[in-house]
Amino acid sequence: MKILIATGIFPPDIGGPATYSKTMSEEFAKSGHGAMVVTYGDDGESRIKGQKSKQSEPRIKKVSRRYPKGFRHLVYFGKVLWNGRNADIIFSQDPVSSGFPAMIASFILRKKFVVKVVGDYAWEQGVYRYGVKELLDAFLKKKQKGMVRFLSKVQKAVVLRADRIIVPSAYLKSVVRQWGIEGYKITVIPNALFSTFNVKRIGKKKAGTVFLSVGRLVPWKGFSMLIELMDDFPEATLIIVGDGPEYKKLEAESQRRKVKNVLLAGKKSVEGLMDLYQKADIFLLNTGYEGFSHQILEIMAAGIPIITTDAGGNKEIIRDGENALIASYNEKREWRSAIERLLKDTDLQKKIEMGGMETASHYTKEEMVKRTVRLFGSL
Repeated sequence: MKILIATGIFPPDIGGPATYSKTMSEEFAKSGHGAMVVTYGDDGESRIKGQKSKQSEPRIKKVSRRYPKGFRHLVYFGKVLWNGRNADIIFSQDPVSSGFPAMIASFILRKKFVVKVVGDYAWEQGVYRYGVKELLDAFLKKKQKGMVRFLSKVQKAVVLRADRIIVPSAYLKSVVRQWGIEGYKITVIPNALFSTFNVKRIGKKKAGTVFLSVGRLVPWKGFSMLIELMDDFPEATLIIVGDGPEYKKLEAESQRRKVKNVLLAGKKSVEGLMDLYQKADIFLLNTGYEGFSHQILEIMAAGIPIITTDAGGNKEIIRDGENALIASYNEKREWRSAIERLLKDTDLQKKIEMGGMETASHYTKEEMVKRTVRLFGSL
């Protein structure tokens, strides 16, 4: 098969879709399938870093983000249309920014079209830009208006046109079904652990207790509550890794509360994250929404005990008291109690570390690729 991957981000961009797109393009090429990537990024064409220029290896066609909106999307559509002529399948990584132009191109070219859905684009943009306050489950039950309603219609139109829809969790399958999509079109293929971890977490107690939280700085990740919680743990340090629209707000909140044990570390390279994994005592993810947390898999593989919520797709990974502790979203008392319990009980820490590593071992890249290729071959 010849597969064109249409994505909004690609390394060196940071994020799940970027890592997934790079991994899948490499694995498709290794398996003997032709692979090409169209993405937003720096101008020009390139190959994946570290690879030689062989025709069997994935090429990356980039559309500059310096172009104004509208024109940028038109250029992106043109690249998908031109490069999709020889593809058997056009595989989009979201239902709007890459999905809408990829859908039109696939329709014109009469190509098979597959879209991956890792969240509700209309809800996310509604939270960022249009005053939406509800978490996703409540949002789906309300009739939307204005631009949010328009975006909901766009993403529904794209997935309706798709030959198949891939989601990483049963929870996200239920979300897409609430858009009005038949269940037979939706296939659950969980994300994999993309990297091999060899984190030696010894000799780290010199710096005191370190809490780590990693994620995009968006309202539903609950970082504000974690910052507030640090008043109860003055001897510990909370390191928050990530960037996003909430960065300045969280920075201002830390300054207002005069907390000196919170560090907003911004984006980190893989090497930088590995260094923090070595130092971390507990990983905290106070999330009100999660489609499928690749970050949790990484933390489990690194052998770090986890406290998180059972929001969304977390239910399919987390077993309370076995591979993590569960605390309710933004419930400060529950989080304080869970942290105190874990700090005092070294046996429980070890149990959760081992349980997490065992869980992560089941989410392999090989299985994810095999199931995806099998799905494509059935179209």
